[in-house]
Amino acid sequence: MLNKFKVSNIFNLLAIVLVVLTFGIYNIFEETKKSIIETNKDSHITYIDNVTKNIATIVKEKTNNSIYTTLKQNANLRDNLEQFLYFFITDRYRYIYVVNKPTKDNSEFVFLLDGTKNTNEKSEFEESFTPLNIEKWNDAYKNQKALYFQQTSDVNDIWLTYLKPIVINGKTEALIVVDFSLKEHHQIVKSLLKLEDFFEIAIAFILIVFFIILLFSYIDSKRAKINEKLYKEISEFNLTLEQRIEDEVKKNREKDKQMFQQNRLAQMGEMIGMIAHQWRQPLAAISSTSSGMNLKAQLNKLDSSTAIELTTKINTYSKHLSETIDDFRRFFQEDKEKSETSYDAIIKNVLKIIDISIQNNKIELIEDYSCEDTFKTYPNEIMQVLLNLIKNAEDILIEKKIENPYIKILTYKQNNDLILEVHDNGGGIDENIIDKIFIPYFSTKTKKDGTGLGLYMSKTIIEDHCFGKLSVSNGNDGAIFQIVLNYS
Repeated sequence: MLNKFKVSNIFNLLAIVLVVLTFGIYNIFEETKKSIIETNKDSHITYIDNVTKNIATIVKEKTNNSIYTTLKQNANLRDNLEQFLYFFITDRYRYIYVVNKPTKDNSEFVFLLDGTKNTNEKSEFEESFTPLNIEKWNDAYKNQKALYFQQTSDVNDIWLTYLKPIVINGKTEALIVVDFSLKEHHQIVKSLLKLEDFFEIAIAFILIVFFIILLFSYIDSKRAKINEKLYKEISEFNLTLEQRIEDEVKKNREKDKQMFQQNRLAQMGEMIGMIAHQWRQPLAAISSTSSGMNLKAQLNKLDSSTAIELTTKINTYSKHLSETIDDFRRFFQEDKEKSETSYDAIIKNVLKIIDISIQNNKIELIEDYSCEDTFKTYPNEIMQVLLNLIKNAEDILIEKKIENPYIKILTYKQNNDLILEVHDNGGGIDENIIDKIFIPYFSTKTKKDGTGLGLYMSKTIIEDHCFGKLSVSNGNDGAIFQIVLNYS
């Protein structure tokens, strides 16, 4: 009964927890995605509103109560103000001009100022036109409230029109019109949607694992019943040696089948464990970055450059998640292509992912790079190994609450060997177990934090895939993990 409970119930419970946890993470991602999209778009609108306020202030200062009359009488002032509008024309802002409406009943507007740089496209003073979406223009002019709208019904159109009324003494004297681009916003949305697709693939994969576990549990239950029946038969026919031998052969065959099934599940477990290990840092970094953007937006401190910087980071983290899935999918294939890289490039990409965690835990990062050689290998796989080594060092420093903790990364060349080392001051590894840490399922961490597969997989990648060597030793302050590659 105990064995049956362990195999059937524990596996079923683990499968349910895995599915629930996966959907929980997916829901968090969906909420974060929505927040990023809304916050990014709001930041664009807030910025353009501030720009048009500045333009409106300058126009008011340079003209009398009647903007139209002042500009009509002073051509030099028109030229100066149009020169002022020129400075705002960029790839993000396509057209910037100031218009007014001669009469309330008239559907036409006339140009007062045109910031177009191309003289062939530039409109003349008092040149009339009837804009598209005239209802929007009339609404902004009448209600004296700024508004923006998409120029076409195409959802992929990146251009929006922003209308800002210039109000003097309670009367709308003119409209500032700006066509601005949401290209960066669309790129962020596309990146998040791509990441969502990978999430859905991961969920589908986990559901498959879930059903495999349920199937294994069902088969094991059947096996238990068969074993019980076999035991009774053995008891009844134990009078002859031949019958006992035959019964033992049957039992061994059943055990062989069970070990084969367990080995298949262990391989799946290794893949899931490593994917989860590699995703933990990028997901945390995405959550941290989006929270920072949200807070800055609430405090009205999210300027354009900061938004671009933070969303670029999110794109980097998203790309890493995508590449991790592809790397593990190709892990056991033999047609992987090598590419030119260096230790500097590998370290730089890894630190983009884990640097936030290291800083948050107040761990000093010491960098000493003297190997600048380039070589052909599988960069993403070595990145995964290095990320695992740095993360293990970080975990031990936090677990032991080391004072003045540090992680040191150094590279150097020795003869024809290209060497990368990761040091820490976590006190080192017990000499009684240091020879066992690369054995699968052996872990010094608690059960909830470690699977015992990280270092085993790391050694497999370096030695079986990259034909190098991964070793560990104890230094004066802590452990030293050394990667040696030879591409002479």
